Amino acid sequence: MLNQAKAYPYGFYGKGAKCVAQFGQQGFRGDDLFWPWYCDISNSGDIAIADTDNNRIQVFQSSQNTSIFPPYGGLGVKEGDLKSPRSVKYSPIPGTSFAVADTGNKRISMLRINYKLGQIEHVFSFGQTIFVEPSDVAVDRRNGNIVVADSGLNKVLINNQYGECIGELEQRGFQFCRPSAVTVTHDGKSDIYVSDSGNHCIRKFTCNGDYVGALGRLGAEEGEFNTPRGIALDRQGYVYVADEFNNRVQMFTPDLAHVTTVVSSVPRPKGVAVGQQLLVTSGDQSSFAKVFQS
Repeated sequence: MLNQAKAYPYGFYGKGAKCVAQFGQQGFRGDDLFWPWYCDISNSGDIAIADTDNNRIQVFQSSQNTSIFPPYGGLGVKEGDLKSPRSVKYSPIPGTSFAVADTGNKRISMLRINYKLGQIEHVFSFGQTIFVEPSDVAVDRRNGNIVVADSGLNKVLINNQYGECIGELEQRGFQFCRPSAVTVTHDGKSDIYVSDSGNHCIRKFTCNGDYVGALGRLGAEEGEFNTPRGIALDRQGYVYVADEFNNRVQMFTPDLAHVTTVVSSVPRPKGVAVGQQLLVTSGDQSSFAKVFQS
């Protein structure tokens, strides 16, 4: 187990973050959302959301609460289609803008923004012969590796920037049970954190895939989880976890010592992202995303 001692945050968010904006409502048109999963925030503050049951990706301008581009996707299996995408993350790989876990199509799709045409376009997809249920994706800024949490395979696979599988995270002394989310640190170390949802814990690994340790068990106390989902990092390396069925977002130090509950006002939080603000998506019938500020 990693350090569980009480810690004091120096991260951006303190206890009791306040909601300052909300995106979406349950529906099928325009800026509506329907059972959204994971999300991300760009360096400029724009917001990308996997609008899962609408089979599309939405990108919003945070300052105006409106979509920037036409939604990307639509139910199908062809290039440009999506089927129940659970995750979208901004990508630092040249020639791409987003990495999408196209869960129902068992693939990862790399997309780019065509600013001249004002739309999102397909670049390439990979993994159709490997993945079973890719639930989340993270791109390592250091080397462009694409890390994929596959809930069906019970593995977290590491792929190079071209989509070629080059390894997987070590399972030493444990077995993943439906790992559903992954993130990579931005500090040059490229440590990897995984939401091991079925085991109700968070696991930490080195950039080489070696296991470091874990925190959590089934429960509702500090540092416990009831199906952890989305996981994100702030600039100081603090870890934010959407604790879905405890209806809260918990905050931890880089060594996974519990700091505080940041948000407890979003029903069934699925996704979490951190930039200058904190973004949380609701995975119940409310189908919205909320932006919080400390």
